[in-house]
Amino acid sequence: MASHLSWHIQCPVCLSDFVDPVRLPCDHSYCRDCITGHLQSSLGPSLCPECRSPYAWVDLKDNRLLKNITEAFRRRPGSPTDQVSPLRPAQRPEDMMCREHQEKLKLFCEADQKLTCTICKEQDKHQGHHFRPVKEAADRNKRVVKEALGFLVKENQILDDLTERQRGEMIKSGSLLEQITSQFEVMHTFLRNKEEELKKELQKQQAEAMTAMLKNLSVIETRAGAGREASIMLKSTLEIKEPGGFLLWWEDEGYAVTEGMKLTDGTRTKYKSKVEDVFVTPESVSLGPYETHLPFFVWKEMLTFIRPVPDRFTVKEPGDSYLKVSPDGFSIRQADRQGSLFKSYSPGAVTNETFQTGHHYFEVDVGGKLDWSIGIRVVKSKENDLLVPLENDIQLHLKHDEGLVFTHNDTASPVEVKDQEKPRKIGLYLDCERQQVSFYNAENMSLIHTSFCSFVKPCCISLGPGLYLDGKNSEALRVCCY
Repeated sequence: MASHLSWHIQCPVCLSDFVDPVRLPCDHSYCRDCITGHLQSSLGPSLCPECRSPYAWVDLKDNRLLKNITEAFRRRPGSPTDQVSPLRPAQRPEDMMCREHQEKLKLFCEADQKLTCTICKEQDKHQGHHFRPVKEAADRNKRVVKEALGFLVKENQILDDLTERQRGEMIKSGSLLEQITSQFEVMHTFLRNKEEELKKELQKQQAEAMTAMLKNLSVIETRAGAGREASIMLKSTLEIKEPGGFLLWWEDEGYAVTEGMKLTDGTRTKYKSKVEDVFVTPESVSLGPYETHLPFFVWKEMLTFIRPVPDRFTVKEPGDSYLKVSPDGFSIRQADRQGSLFKSYSPGAVTNETFQTGHHYFEVDVGGKLDWSIGIRVVKSKENDLLVPLENDIQLHLKHDEGLVFTHNDTASPVEVKDQEKPRKIGLYLDCERQQVSFYNAENMSLIHTSFCSFVKPCCISLGPGLYLDGKNSEALRVCCY
């Protein structure tokens, strides 16, 4: 019976005896730690592990009856729990006897880490060993246990923190999927609505055009029918061989018919035309540029509601006579100059805005420039600031004599891209949470390079219009605004 009962005091989650059991609304019970861990790890609605019924924090109720039954079973003589319990009275040192000498175990051998009696101490196997009284040894070893326990408590706190953070990352992963799904649904909804709008406009124009074309077709067909009948009649009269018969027709109908076809003109014979004022009504259905450039015009309309669009920033006046910043702060170029002085001088500027948290995306139009640099630069701080970032300068360069080059502080490395054509727009993405800086070809959104950035200090965007190259590289770098 005891064996049968043991099955009923086991938690279905950990398969061990219940510890602080709680009951769910569905009457299934679990250890409190087991079910709260299950609850915290659930990304969606929390369901009972056994019957899948929903539950929440407020539904956890103490199961005192099950707790009492479990504790009573543990205290039962001969139970598995009783056999292994470290708290049995028989294991107290003052009551334990040496099996060999039937003496009380009053000493503790530090060499063998065992309890001994005074007679064991004198035996050869313990020669040279150091002994301590039981209480002193226990106090000494308790300090070791406490030290180990302190270490475990600290470790467990770190692990608990890591557990919560991991669960947070799991939730973020699910949230990211929902976010992407939601954003695509917004675009799908816009495209479906735009499609319906254009179809309705097209159907309306088609109906109006069809009405006009049907009306004109009716006029054309009526006149054509009358003309065919008159033609057949006249052709048949020409087949009358008897002159008298022909003239009888002429007298009865022919003269009136032919005279009715003529126009009044004293000089020459002219006939009334039935086609001069009849034209084909053209197909007038038109959607303008949507007919030939539909994707582009729909994309332009999408820009009016798509959020977020690329961030804007303004270039700080660098105080360098060789650099010219536009009045609106959205572009920078090398100043026009004469002569060949400072040919290798390639100054740059930074933005007024700084970034240290969040996600930011920028686009810079580099056009057909032969030489430029775009990246981030850590904002200089006070000398007594103890936070030292791992980077000061992260840049993507186009060098006229080398191609694309990436630099991290003073370390440079060439960048190989699949598309051999030079990008005309550069996208810069700052992911401060994941500590990443990424460069994209903003024309097709292909990744050029990704780098680590600690973001322990605020950073600003860095722009360099490149070498002047005798005026061949005088075009400005421009911040893209949408």
